[in-house]
Amino acid sequence: MGTSKGYIPPKNPEWRQAKSAVTRMSGTNYSKDNVRKAIGKYAEAYSKTHLGHSSFSNVAGNFMNFLNDISNNGFDSTIEKYGLDSIKNKNGSELYNGILDYFSRAISTIDDQIVRDSLYDTLEDLEVYTFESLNNIQSEDFLITFIINFAVKNFEECFAEKILSKQENIDRYDTIIEDVENLIGDRILADMQIKDILKIDFLSDDGQAYINNICKLCYDSLKTIGEVYYENLD
Repeated sequence: MGTSKGYIPPKNPEWRQAKSAVTRMSGTNYSKDNVRKAIGKYAEAYSKTHLGHSSFSNVAGNFMNFLNDISNNGFDSTIEKYGLDSIKNKNGSELYNGILDYFSRAISTIDDQIVRDSLYDTLEDLEVYTFESLNNIQSEDFLITFIINFAVKNFEECFAEKILSKQENIDRYDTIIEDVENLIGDRILADMQIKDILKIDFLSDDGQAYINNICKLCYDSLKTIGEVYYENLD
């Protein structure tokens, strides 16, 4: 995607540290340890300046309410309620674009686009091939998968140009981003297990606070991904 001017504060200690960590990660002595350190510094910087201002929680809350409506009121009734009859029998990109246009229609910032792209990837990861597939999606799985995709895409948006400038070919860049994706996903899945997610209106103040807290906890976990842990063998 490339870094867009204005997305990262140019004079911020946390972002300077994050960019330095990415530079080291992208050099000739590439290692997953350096990738972890770069992810940790990114999480610190992003949490401080951007996380609290993202449209993520609003889009997540709206979609989670939709999933709850399907569970509580049935598929056909929910489709009618949301006015999504026109894409009921669609699949593939037509289905995805219809869902995105409803739940993530407002795109006025880079963050909005990242949220939209993350929702697309989440639908793919959860194997939503038809509208009926949504019957099988649990809110817990959706939220964690959405957060993982959101974190990965934000990292790439912030540092794509810097990483590319250090690589001899695009294949090497793809390998680095794949490592970033796997490490972020493994970390969040290992640390975050949501059980019996609250049955509330996720667009209410309490619902938004709940989603924001889960997202914050995930980023808190990523902050420490670069730390060295020693197993106690005693």
